[in-house]
Amino acid sequence: MIENKSIAVLPFVNMSNSIENEYFCDGLTEEIINALAKIKDLSVTSRTSSFFFKNKSVTANEIREKLKVATFIEGSVRTSKKKMRITVQMIDTVDDFHFWSETFDRNPEDIFEIQDEISLFIAEKLREHIGHIEIEEKLVAPIDVHVAIYREYLKGRYYIMKLDYKNSIKGINILQDLVRKAPNFPNPYLDINLAYVNMGTMGLLPAFEAYEKAQPYLLKALELDPNSSRSQLNMAWIECWQNWNLKKAYEHANKALEMQQADDIYLTISNFLTVEGKLDAARNYLDKALQLDPYAAINHHYKGFLYYLKEEYETAIPFLKKALKLDPMLPFPPIYIGICLLMSGKPNEALTYFGSLKGVSVKDLTKLGGETMCYAKLNETEKCNDGLKELETYLTTTLVDKAFTFLILVNALLGNSEKVVDLVEQAYNNRLPLVLLLNPSPILKPIKNHKRFKDIMLKAIPDNLNYKRKKKYKQALLDSNEIKKYSKELEQIMMDYKLYLNPDLSLKDLASYLELPANYVSQLLNLGFQKNFSEYVNTYRINEFKERVLLEENKGLTIMAIAYDSGFNSKTVFNTFFKKIEGTTPNAYLKSVQKK
Repeated sequence: MIENKSIAVLPFVNMSNSIENEYFCDGLTEEIINALAKIKDLSVTSRTSSFFFKNKSVTANEIREKLKVATFIEGSVRTSKKKMRITVQMIDTVDDFHFWSETFDRNPEDIFEIQDEISLFIAEKLREHIGHIEIEEKLVAPIDVHVAIYREYLKGRYYIMKLDYKNSIKGINILQDLVRKAPNFPNPYLDINLAYVNMGTMGLLPAFEAYEKAQPYLLKALELDPNSSRSQLNMAWIECWQNWNLKKAYEHANKALEMQQADDIYLTISNFLTVEGKLDAARNYLDKALQLDPYAAINHHYKGFLYYLKEEYETAIPFLKKALKLDPMLPFPPIYIGICLLMSGKPNEALTYFGSLKGVSVKDLTKLGGETMCYAKLNETEKCNDGLKELETYLTTTLVDKAFTFLILVNALLGNSEKVVDLVEQAYNNRLPLVLLLNPSPILKPIKNHKRFKDIMLKAIPDNLNYKRKKKYKQALLDSNEIKKYSKELEQIMMDYKLYLNPDLSLKDLASYLELPANYVSQLLNLGFQKNFSEYVNTYRINEFKERVLLEENKGLTIMAIAYDSGFNSKTVFNTFFKKIEGTTPNAYLKSVQKK
């Protein structure tokens, strides 16, 4: 089902024969996406999926089918020295109806004003078309820099977003020059940080080295603009992958999510939940990321990765292949396609697959490491030992992360538990981020009860549910701090997923989202919200009903039809709870609001 309040902003078309205008077109598109993403209850397709359609001719129906949105924006930009013409159209994907079009003729110096003006225009016209949404007075914050500086910034970001090493370095150099020219402009700091984090994540630089280079730029960006969702999100990454502080990582990620509903924020929280071993909760957040950005290769990869961690290898492979199709340069999918084949009992097929890899998969050790894993599984001792020796030669190179990862996995397959733990300890002492993802690895299951391994994992992740001693049940299952923490988490889940719209929702379903036992959640509802399960869920349903009953599109529906759409499945339950919560009947309530 496609949400009515959903929109995609396709990349604005450069109508001028100038690469400089290309940077501006991409920047304008991004700013509008980010601005609209600030609007509560509006689902906005993220950058990656929108830019998937750059320079492609697509129909409204294709956009509806592929991006699952009810509305989309397309536009063009033509510039000269003294004039900038921006044309914007808003199109309904159901019937290909262009219900709004506007041309903005402005001075090229008015970049900042036009971004906010167009975003507000779009939001207003969207509200007229789809119903009420809350819109702030300004959606794009003013930037206090010269236009020439901003245009140069867009150029640097343009190269960084290409995500390969050469262009990332080119973008970093441009932005570092801007930092010297405009030291109080936060955006270049944020994007230099982003570039290093991306390179560390994608194996283009050793992860710890990349995050270490990124951090000073992020701290400066936070100093200049602490209320930016991008700053908070990047700080979350640093706290997790460099500082190994999941508590602070969640705090920053949740702050970012409060500011902006973006796929990379949901993906980040999914990453953190994976580190803790909360795979079901991780998948819930990832599904939201995929909804917002269905063409982001990393989202499909991570979906496959989660299935791999759950040992659902056959299910994982199609997602990993989709990721590779979307971005052939993404380094992770080939690793796990091969490992899934290996772990599903197809070592020869896995060996053939790893042997066929070329390009980046050879350079980043995927081919060597994968083949060595296969030799371990096939008991080809000599070839396996040769592979291990070669992998060890990379421990003092920029590929140290990958070398450690494959050495750990190969030795685990060989049953060398002590060697595995020694390697894990070395990786821990070197603060390599890979340690955090050893926690849920199915290949390491045989050593997860090894005392030294458990101790390392608990040092790395103090709240690790897999290794923390299980507390005996007690009368107070959750303490006050836990109740506060999980209450906030539950409210976020209810807001994000609208679970109450499911008429068959149960306490166990709710518990699965929090990854807590049902009796813990029952206590949470009682102490945190002073409600039982039915009262808690039906309060959401009543509020949903009150919103829906006022919508113009629902004027022809009966009260019970709207109640059923709000998650109720019984007239008696609806009437009873409505009277209990509102102190009046649904009919009387409707009459009272219609008089206003």
